[in-house]
Amino acid sequence: MFAVLLVVGAFVGALYFSGDALEAWEKPKQEAVAVPKLPKQKKQAEQKRRARPARPTQPVKSVSHAKPSWLVALNAACRQGKRESEAIPRPTTPQELPRMLKQAIRVNARWNRKTAEVVSRSGNATASAQLRSLYAQDEALLQRVLTAAEQGRYQRLPKLGRSLIALARAENNLFARIGAGACTVSPDELQL
Repeated sequence: MFAVLLVVGAFVGALYFSGDALEAWEKPKQEAVAVPKLPKQKKQAEQKRRARPARPTQPVKSVSHAKPSWLVALNAACRQGKRESEAIPRPTTPQELPRMLKQAIRVNARWNRKTAEVVSRSGNATASAQLRSLYAQDEALLQRVLTAAEQGRYQRLPKLGRSLIALARAENNLFARIGAGACTVSPDELQL
């Protein structure tokens, strides 16, 4: 599942791109984010808009835009998978990296299996086959990341991290095409 790929890929990428690739084991400090102020004209217009009484609305004929049950189940699975992958503790030392990766690999395989099963119920054989292919690639790549970490071959991690992010982009695009909004992230989150 691409959420695990994002977690692992971003972590591996941060190791490399943070300046001192193998000494980057401190917890990053969160930077303050400035909230832009609205210009006064926009604020005043917004306040006026809010102050207007609501117009009575005409009853609209009910048009059902209900999502198919497989899509509802897929979005729910993705939300749950994201929460679980985000809860994986990040390593604080290089020796903890293999433990984190093993846990990420287990979570990834479980959610890959669940989401692939749901997509197969959609009736879209092409999307189902593409997703299973991407999942096979991401699982193999995560194993390579684990092997490199276990062997202390940290210089391999940046290349593998970039490959993980590329796979996450492909999975993200596929989920967007089939309408699974909860399974996608913004393209900005797929940058190293």
